Amino acid sequence: MLSSSVKQQFNSNGIFYTSEQIASILKSCSVRVGGEIDTHYLIYCPFHYNVNTPAAEIDKQKGMFLCFSCGENGSITDMVMRTTGRNYFEATRLIKSKEQSCDISNVIQSALDFDPESLKEFDKSLIDRLHESLMDNNRALDYYESRGINKISCVDFKLGYSEKQDMVVVPVHDPYGMCVGFVARGIDQKVFKNSVGLPKKQILFNLHRVRYKTIAVVESSFDAIRMSQLSIPAVATLGAWPSKRQLELLSKYAESIIICPDKDDAGKKMVDKIKDNLHNKNIGIMDVGTNAKDVGDLTNNEIISRYINVDNLNIVGL
Repeated sequence: MLSSSVKQQFNSNGIFYTSEQIASILKSCSVRVGGEIDTHYLIYCPFHYNVNTPAAEIDKQKGMFLCFSCGENGSITDMVMRTTGRNYFEATRLIKSKEQSCDISNVIQSALDFDPESLKEFDKSLIDRLHESLMDNNRALDYYESRGINKISCVDFKLGYSEKQDMVVVPVHDPYGMCVGFVARGIDQKVFKNSVGLPKKQILFNLHRVRYKTIAVVESSFDAIRMSQLSIPAVATLGAWPSKRQLELLSKYAESIIICPDKDDAGKKMVDKIKDNLHNKNIGIMDVGTNAKDVGDLTNNEIISRYINVDNLNIVGL
């Protein structure tokens, strides 16, 4: 049942929808349907980490949604605006476009089968153990600090440490916040390792935290964390050559893009590939300067200064 506040919101607008229309709108917003009852669809809440069982419901006629876990609620227009980054008028147009008749059985089956990333959840207990190992190891914490990553970020990003491998560990997630594995780096030696089967080319590090914003794009997870500490929304490609899927994710979830390439040929190629494939986006380039190889070589003040002085910054609305 919907809360009284949600019912009042519905009564104030008096709009009714068809169940087909609601199902089609949910699909357009990448909101997964997990089931249905007579009057509601059961959905995976797009506003918090919800991957196991549907935590929210949406009325098939009234379009009002409510999450029983995080408490988020509102109209279908609110949901469209918040999950797609559209303004009110753009959201209204999308909703209107879904009024055409359709085969409800096909729509519902498609929604129930919808799995946008086709990824599997990684072992949470292992991530927890690696994080606990980090928090008990001053040497590993000191290494993160030497890379400009503070203890708050170690907790927020649930960073870890493997004593057996002597490697620091960074969990990575799909766009909805499900952990799908980790990347790791040696402390004393510059060696790298990924969790088995990590779908590195299918995700963008930190995207689940910064969807629908102007996003800075870097190569390294450490660089993305550094920028996030300075309140700059940032994702990492985990390599210099963005995959087709990563470009699709940027196209879908970034309002505008600030590329922060490494100062090498690979960085130039990353810029070219993003610009060549995302013609529909406002794109700016952040230059790390002549004395730095990448964002990680800059001080906090230098990162902020170079970011706010990006040529396209006014165009992208920051």
